[in-house]
Amino acid sequence: MNATRVLIATALCLPVHGCDPVNGGAVELSWKLRPASSSLPDKFVECDSLQDDTGPVTRIQLDWAMQDGSGRVGSASWRCDDNHGVTGFELPEGEALLSVTPICADGPASLDTYTAPAPEKRNVIPGDTVSLGAVELVLQVSYCGQQPCICH
Repeated sequence: MNATRVLIATALCLPVHGCDPVNGGAVELSWKLRPASSSLPDKFVECDSLQDDTGPVTRIQLDWAMQDGSGRVGSASWRCDDNHGVTGFELPEGEALLSVTPICADGPASLDTYTAPAPEKRNVIPGDTVSLGAVELVLQVSYCGQQPCICH
C-alpha cells in the first residue's frame, strides 16, 4: 500500500510542480511605463513609444544583490510587452536589494533617459514569493533634441 501512495503522489506532483526542489525565493512584479513629460496626451506609453528619436524598450530586468557580504548577484528579465514577471525560486535566502531597469535592443537604457523606483531591500525566504507590486518606470520620450531619450 505504501508503494501505491508514493506512485500516486509522484504522478500528481509532476504536472503541478515538475517536482523541482525549491532552493530559494522568488520575486514577482508588474510594470507600467509613464512619459516623463505631461505634454503627451496619454499618461502611459507602450514599450515602443513611437516618438521621434526614441527606440523601443525590449525587456524589463530585475536585478538582485544579496546584502550578506557574499557578493552574490543575479538578474531575470521579461519581454517589456508582458507587463508582468515572476522569477523562479532562484534567489538565495537572506536580505536582497532589488532594482528594475528598462533594457533597449543594445543593452540597459542610459541612466539619464529614465527614472526607476529606488532599489528595495526585501527579505527572501525559500519557497516564498516577494511581491514588488506595480513598478512605474518614467521614460524620457519627448523633447529629444534637447535631451537624450529612451533607447536612442
